[in-house]
Amino acid sequence: MSVTESSIYEMFAEIYYSRVFKVYMDTEVHVTEATQCLLKSFLFRKLPRALQEPKVVVLSFGDLIHEALKQPLIRRGYNVGTESKYPLKDVTLYAHSDALASDHTLEFKTISRMPHEPLSHHYHQDNAYNFVFDKPIGYILYIHKPSGLVKVFPIKRNEDSFQYVCLRAYRLSVCLRSNTMPKPEPSWLCNYCEYPDLCPSPNITMRKKWL
Repeated sequence: MSVTESSIYEMFAEIYYSRVFKVYMDTEVHVTEATQCLLKSFLFRKLPRALQEPKVVVLSFGDLIHEALKQPLIRRGYNVGTESKYPLKDVTLYAHSDALASDHTLEFKTISRMPHEPLSHHYHQDNAYNFVFDKPIGYILYIHKPSGLVKVFPIKRNEDSFQYVCLRAYRLSVCLRSNTMPKPEPSWLCNYCEYPDLCPSPNITMRKKWL
């Protein structure tokens, strides 16, 4: 048996795709979908594509850390990988918490450049989890891959941020049901998108640079 780059990518793909969230109906939106570019979320629903192979490797790092910390977290009283939902009129908002305590949520993020404050999409995501899981505070735990340094940011409940996520979730659901593409939302995250060829205004500047 020969070892190739493709065979290694396949092994990482096995790890990553085994953890992919379930398929939702058009009236169901995950918090992650609502906090990233809505056009990307729309296209992934309508035209699913495999992730670029290096991106699968990067995302698998986070999955491996979750798995490594699973038992230590459980021993400390956390529920791991909990799902919950929040009703929004005729739309349901779903969330998955990395770790859930009696009084807070906990989210792990592996990253190549340590931020001075939570990245905006991470902030909106974790704040939404505080509401969906009915917790007064959440914590984003950044793990810096090059150095192993860890930084924790507390995220207190913010009603305005949560309403922003809810409105985006509702907008995405309307677009899915009407088969209408949302407007693109160019940002540095465009560099890691699987749909630059379908985007009316892609913002691609460094395709080979990974998070």
